[in-house]
Amino acid sequence: MRRFITSTTAFSLAGLAGLLAFSRPAQAIPAFAAQTGLACAACHIGFPQLTPFGRLFKLEGYTLGDQTYPRAHNFSAMLEAGYTYLNKSVPGGLAPDYPPNNAWSIQQTSLFYGGVLDKNLGLGAFIQGTFDGVAHQFHWDNTDIRFAQSAKLAGRQILYGVTFNNAPGLTDVWNTLPAWGYPFIPDELGVSPTAGLQISGLAQSVVGVGGYAAYYLTPADMLYGEFDAYKSLPNHTAYALGVGPANGVGGTIPYWRLALQHSVGENSYEIGTSGLVDHPYPSGFSHGPQDDITDLGLDAQIQHITANQAISLQASWYHESQHWGASFPAGNTANLNDTLNQETVTVSYLWHQMFGATESFTNIAGNADSGLYAAAPISGNANGKPNTASFTTELDYYPFNKGGPKFFPWVNAKFFLEGTIYPYFNGLAHNYDGNGRSAANNDIVFGGIWLVF
Repeated sequence: MRRFITSTTAFSLAGLAGLLAFSRPAQAIPAFAAQTGLACAACHIGFPQLTPFGRLFKLEGYTLGDQTYPRAHNFSAMLEAGYTYLNKSVPGGLAPDYPPNNAWSIQQTSLFYGGVLDKNLGLGAFIQGTFDGVAHQFHWDNTDIRFAQSAKLAGRQILYGVTFNNAPGLTDVWNTLPAWGYPFIPDELGVSPTAGLQISGLAQSVVGVGGYAAYYLTPADMLYGEFDAYKSLPNHTAYALGVGPANGVGGTIPYWRLALQHSVGENSYEIGTSGLVDHPYPSGFSHGPQDDITDLGLDAQIQHITANQAISLQASWYHESQHWGASFPAGNTANLNDTLNQETVTVSYLWHQMFGATESFTNIAGNADSGLYAAAPISGNANGKPNTASFTTELDYYPFNKGGPKFFPWVNAKFFLEGTIYPYFNGLAHNYDGNGRSAANNDIVFGGIWLVF
């Protein structure tokens, strides 16, 4: 392992890893567990939330461990399957080839490579390919290839690296940004709000390269900065990778991230900001005049982790400014300028690495625009507003966090039950779509298994 932190910090992180992994077999996400020899609890609160040690592993380029080059155990698989119950059925089916309600689905089946590529160079990767069981399509998924090194700056340790990835925020090491934030297992068969942030919608439809640095101001305080530049995939490449058509964003998309973390004993605290600017073409166009969208976010995270319990709090706020310089003259929007805000607060608790509970609140709000948000059955906005609020309660059971069965020791699983209620949806509590559907009709119960092996 390359040394890039002070001895005090190294001792604390090693102690945390030992505290959480002590006598258990390696049961993290299997590729990383096999490489490091650590239990999943060393890197995760349940999964996919990262501990301080898990953040260190990612910042170091996925290269921690004695292994120097890729091995067969760096390849793993994942499956997400569940049952969906909606408060009111959706005429025509929850999705193509699915019933109007009470549906089983295998949402995702994924294969991935995780871990070192060349330890001597500091090169590692997380590469995922997924078959979407609802859309019946294979596509490239989360991809993060890193080159990481360490040095000293003004007498302090600094870890720096270069990343090649395919989603703004995918590289982040906290669970506050949309790429790794809650819900960790969204129900693909549920009714989704019309509005969404641009930073969320670009995932897998772009490719980018950037640099990051983690500078240790003190043994307990880390300042993190990252800047990436993304380009939209060409249309033929997007189709080849299963994410076509191309998203229609012109030019370069800059993404930035700045965060400060303070860690002491069993606690860690983070506060940060992130954002991006892009220039999409109006719907249906791939050249010509462009619109301007800017996302600016603030976030914070608090964690308290011991051998018997872990508590985590994440909060994020995003403001999106939308200037429809091309779409408004074309008649695609009712306003020249719009705004969209999204707030999310999530609290989770894990007891003895086996039983977990999560409560999360999300609110989306913006000004009315009948061009963007028009009335339509089920998915429409009768008053032209995007406003949607949701409360989600989740209960989890991790049967293998203390070691898998002898015949399948590298397996890990999460049995989950989620319930989401909507006080208002797409602008209204009642008759939100102009066709008699109420927000409460979209309340949903989703239960199933998240299996990795």
